[in-house]
Amino acid sequence: MREERRDALALAALTAAALASRLLFRIDHDEDIDALRFALGVERFDVAELRPHAPYYPVFIAAAKGAALLGATPRAALGLVSAASGAATVAFTALLARAVAGRRAAVLAGVLALASPFLWLSSEKLLSDMTGAAVTTAALWLCARARRLGSAAGATSAARPEAGPLDAQPEDGPLDARAARLRTGALVLLGVGLGVRLSYFPFALACLAAIARAEGGRAAWLARGRDLATGVLLWLVPLVLIATPRDLVAATWVQGIGHFTRWGGTAITVSSPLDRLHGVVWGLWANGLGGAWPDAPAARWLGAPLLIALLVAAARRAAPLRRAARAARDQPELWASALAYFVWALLGQNIAYKPRHWLPLVPLLLVALAAGAASLVPAAAARAPRLLAIRAAAPAVLAAALAAQWFADGISLARQHRDPSPAAAIVGFLRDADAEQRPVITRDLDRMILEGAPGRRPVRVRSDAALVRALEQAGPGGALITSEALSREARDALAGRGYAISTRFARPRSRYVDALWSDLSLIEAVPSAPPAAPALPRPPRDATAR
Repeated sequence: MREERRDALALAALTAAALASRLLFRIDHDEDIDALRFALGVERFDVAELRPHAPYYPVFIAAAKGAALLGATPRAALGLVSAASGAATVAFTALLARAVAGRRAAVLAGVLALASPFLWLSSEKLLSDMTGAAVTTAALWLCARARRLGSAAGATSAARPEAGPLDAQPEDGPLDARAARLRTGALVLLGVGLGVRLSYFPFALACLAAIARAEGGRAAWLARGRDLATGVLLWLVPLVLIATPRDLVAATWVQGIGHFTRWGGTAITVSSPLDRLHGVVWGLWANGLGGAWPDAPAARWLGAPLLIALLVAAARRAAPLRRAARAARDQPELWASALAYFVWALLGQNIAYKPRHWLPLVPLLLVALAAGAASLVPAAAARAPRLLAIRAAAPAVLAAALAAQWFADGISLARQHRDPSPAAAIVGFLRDADAEQRPVITRDLDRMILEGAPGRRPVRVRSDAALVRALEQAGPGGALITSEALSREARDALAGRGYAISTRFARPRSRYVDALWSDLSLIEAVPSAPPAAPALPRPPRDATAR
């Protein structure tokens, strides 16, 4: 009992430290169009006006609206929900590690999650990603806890083979019943989580399949499907009642088609295998795990050997095939969820340019690192009992050193994150600069400009030809162009038509803070002055006119 109380106090302190660190660097501005739409949705939820965009994130918006009712502005409310979700993710990562690998791994996982630059920065974003990660991590912890209780019930029955069913009921029954309740809670929570981030659906489906398969029979599939559906209906029914079905279907269809065919960054729109492979390595290693990369902070090269050592320890822990198979049998929900989401993100998400889509896998990676570090202790003790005390402390020292490097990196990124993003800075420049009539040609920033700089005239284009036409229609004064709309081909075409192109405004930021639009700028395109017409020769004066 004393040990449990000490663990509870340590977990509470860890959660409080995580919440304080996330709140310390929270922001209150729209970094991109998604953040703007979330803020608009908190102000007034409207499906037809994409406040926010599909799939509308009703649970996340409801949580932010609850914070807004307490007096927070829409953006502050989003920041509070995201920060609280980040702190919850740290706590559930530690709990998941304890359920999987014991107390020592829980401590290491909690410290690593607290210091993780990726988790920290994601908790500062006014987006639903962190809340979705908190829900999935909590659900996986419930599944892991249920598996552990089920194993304990099986061990009790095996220890008393002579006992009959009635004799086993007082001890085994409560454990099995509690495990079943935890699995039900996990599936209901995952169903609710689909109203936070629908793109995390592989976790829900994988857990449903793993649980129903273990229980066996058609009745188990129906019962567990009902649990998941219960969580979905808790938000789907209010959504249908609030939004008219016609608007809901129309907006969802347009958004879905666009995501998979034009702007979503899926394997259809970004089909290069090299680009997607780069997105996997850069996203998971350089972002998710804070690994060294040529353009990353130099201090990461100091932490890279520590991170590699922990990865090797995690790999060795599951190295034998039979041990990996046993781990998959012991915790099938974790393995199935991780594999299912990895495949989905690889094919259906914009991993080439947005590493945040790897976020729900990061707690699992941290649990693997912590479990690998914790597994070093018994192996070291068996080889060198004289150095047991030193070697027992080595994994903790290794994890603490990596956490220190991560923590310093996280503070640096969080401070940079407080400055306006390049997109927000451009909108601010357009708002504050002297009024002018020139249009602003853009591909993705039109809504941000309309909301943040209402005196400007954004012109949205979807192709190079449309951009050239819009610029020609702008007249002799030319136009301003946001750089995400100006491809190299369009720039060459404008240069061939005699336009002078120059940078009007730029405030770049680290791509570890803004992965997609880190170097966004505002371009000025003005038609070059036509050459002066040659002077006509004067006619010779008539001599008689003198």
